Amino acid sequence: MAFNSSNHPIIQGLMRLKGMSADDLYNLIKYDLDHGVHFFDISDIYNDGECESLLGEVITKHPELREQMIIQTKCGIVKDRKNDIVYYDLSYDHIIESVNNSLKRMNIKYIDSFLLHRPDIFFSAPEVARAFATLSQEGKVLSFGVSNFPHEALKYLKDHTNIPISVNQLQLGLGHLDLVREVLNLNVNNEEGAEHTGELFFYMKRYNIILQCWSPYQYGLFEGSIFDSPKYKECNEYLEILAKKYKTSKCAIATSFLLALGNDIQVITGSTNPKHVQESIDGTKVRLTKGEWYTLYRKTGNLLP
Repeated sequence: MAFNSSNHPIIQGLMRLKGMSADDLYNLIKYDLDHGVHFFDISDIYNDGECESLLGEVITKHPELREQMIIQTKCGIVKDRKNDIVYYDLSYDHIIESVNNSLKRMNIKYIDSFLLHRPDIFFSAPEVARAFATLSQEGKVLSFGVSNFPHEALKYLKDHTNIPISVNQLQLGLGHLDLVREVLNLNVNNEEGAEHTGELFFYMKRYNIILQCWSPYQYGLFEGSIFDSPKYKECNEYLEILAKKYKTSKCAIATSFLLALGNDIQVITGSTNPKHVQESIDGTKVRLTKGEWYTLYRKTGNLLP
């Protein structure tokens, strides 16, 4: 399947595969494909490569799945278990080695979308650009992007390569709205007006870079679900009102909230439960009014000056 991220607003995240069998994963992938989800996000760091290996086991048993799937993986986070060290590495050698290892683990010939997982403070844009060129020329990667990259790091990389940067994967959801909050609170002398992302939101729009939202239903950094948290009581009350109006779930409304930000938005569901995956899919059918969107934004506790 040719890479075209704009056709896939919902992405199946494959970080939480630990403990799943190959048959369980096959059933999840089949459910996704049967319900219009063809985009799958994974990383070499997820369960120390075991998530990629499990996906590879499924593809080996069911090779017919591959051409129906858009597979996106990432590299850059390194965990040295022996010495209890975690560091980032975006050197040419590490990128090339990581791609080759991912291809082997997943038993595939090419990666549809390859992301740099986090910005290595030492990374050289010309060196990364050289790695991208090599992988592109060898046909091992069809499209490139980044994850958790700030404005200037993204611009630095873009300035040194003629290969498009198609994606930036960032945490965004009702429980983590810094990316849009700083836009809406320009020149407000408080925390809401503090700059956290350097106007990254509109920079990405300007250059047609897809925004992939990870942990869209969590608050903080994996602190918990917004749907279960007393911190988001007013938000959940309003989600219930909207869910009743649109005859859907709170998760679908939370998904719709993000997708309303534009056609260049994708939402990654990390759930491996088909019921919850379906709730995310249902969010693609809901169109919140502008008033509902801003009300939901305020119900999360964010200021709208």
